[in-house]
Amino acid sequence: MPSSPDLILVNGLVRTMDERGTAQAVAVAGGRVTAVGSTAEIAALRVPQTEVVDLAGRTLLPGIHDGHIHLADWSLRRAPYSVDLSEAASLADVRAAVRAAAARTGAGGWIRGHGWYEGRIAELAGRPPTRHDLDEVSPDHPVVLGHFSEHGVWANTAALRRCGIGEDGTGMLLETDADLVLSRMPEPTPAERDAALREAAGQLNRLGVTSVTDPMVSPELTGLYLRARNAGSLSVRVNMLLHWTGLARPNSVEELERALTYCGVSSGLGDEWLRVAGCKLFADGVPALLTAWTWRPYADGCLGGLVVDGDSDEERYDELITMIRMLHGRRFQVQVHATGDRACDAAMDGFAAAQRDDPWPRARHAIIHANLLSKATAERMAEHGFPVNINSLIKWTVADKLEGLYGDERAGYTMPARTLIDAGVHLADTSDAPVVEPDWRRAVEFLVLREARGSGRVSGPDQRIGREEALRAWTAEAAYQEGTDHLKGTVTPGKLADFAVLGADPMAVDAHELHALPVEMTFAGGELIHG
Repeated sequence: MPSSPDLILVNGLVRTMDERGTAQAVAVAGGRVTAVGSTAEIAALRVPQTEVVDLAGRTLLPGIHDGHIHLADWSLRRAPYSVDLSEAASLADVRAAVRAAAARTGAGGWIRGHGWYEGRIAELAGRPPTRHDLDEVSPDHPVVLGHFSEHGVWANTAALRRCGIGEDGTGMLLETDADLVLSRMPEPTPAERDAALREAAGQLNRLGVTSVTDPMVSPELTGLYLRARNAGSLSVRVNMLLHWTGLARPNSVEELERALTYCGVSSGLGDEWLRVAGCKLFADGVPALLTAWTWRPYADGCLGGLVVDGDSDEERYDELITMIRMLHGRRFQVQVHATGDRACDAAMDGFAAAQRDDPWPRARHAIIHANLLSKATAERMAEHGFPVNINSLIKWTVADKLEGLYGDERAGYTMPARTLIDAGVHLADTSDAPVVEPDWRRAVEFLVLREARGSGRVSGPDQRIGREEALRAWTAEAAYQEGTDHLKGTVTPGKLADFAVLGADPMAVDAHELHALPVEMTFAGGELIHG
């Protein structure tokens, strides 16, 4: 017999995301689900102190889990901390935003921006941006504008001079070169970081999000999250992937050995609100900047490449394999940023080698992004139970441009959700904010329809997936990816009482209205955190 509940939610449509499928009501005690069933069954458990929430026909889902969001970084990309260029459609738009920022920034002060994308800015269709595009509106302020992918920056002359870069610098810096500028920018204060994190977590709560995985957590960010946890202000559950180099320099065995010497932890350390999920490595770059490592060339003939240490493809490949095996041996789940098919193959080779020589049943190593991951590699991933997380919101944003980079066939295949699920892969869908805004509803709509943001054209109709599969990618499969599926991801007795309550049923609304699903309440551990 379930213990007397602290809370019951009745008269709704509960989509449990487990084998039960649907129910009408849920009982909660001590922050956990104690019973799921009909309204009559759950109402019968009520005692005088039980709080009752009448769902009034609304739909209850497990709490949404964004399994790849740079939460701390995204918090600082939001106003008033940064200039948002995600909707800029012309150089005039960019310049107007920079001019406005310059007007409110003290003389010589840095201006930060983010989110611009050449595929939406008409004048950049045939050329990269330059410092001269910005100089007229910001001659006295160093300006650094992050590409939406976070793999490049656009800087003006004042910023380049401040960083010691000569007049021959173009103003566009990619991958590790971007750190020449980023490392010179003033850091936000701890108080600014703490406030930004609270505000960003609150925004996620309003979207029904109760858990996140931050895939790039430095020692400094570990301290940020720990401060929030100790202060009781962490309103989303945070799973951290430790990372020590960022994009400042290539991943290397030497750097990793040095970090692990002083690390002293492994996957699973922490509690239900803040835990170490694993470590992140970078294999390659991103397709939009032609830095993803592929077997077939882009339209300009290049193949991208690995961004790990080494003087040749062979040396870099070996370095990646060695790093994966090192982390596996220390019992860290490894999540590898790999976008090109060749990079995905290399990451899977490393996972397989590590598991073969040192079996670890709950390794669950993951490939992040997996833009062009092949069917054959998907089948290898499924054989080992290794998950994949993709980013449908990024595909929605860049789908039209990909046709020019890859051609129609590969552009449509990018983010191959149907292929991955059919191969038996545990598939999580994630935002990768601040690359895009972290709205899971828009992501679910794209997974179902595959309609590009700009043109509305269907990109890869054969890669569409069903609504329940899409919802699982933001709940149950996200929990599987981080190894906490025994705690969350479904509305199941014994699991955490994390819920998102929607004003409409995502299985019933018109597919083109999924992005507008109203999130009316959010619960974490049975406590109302939105609504």
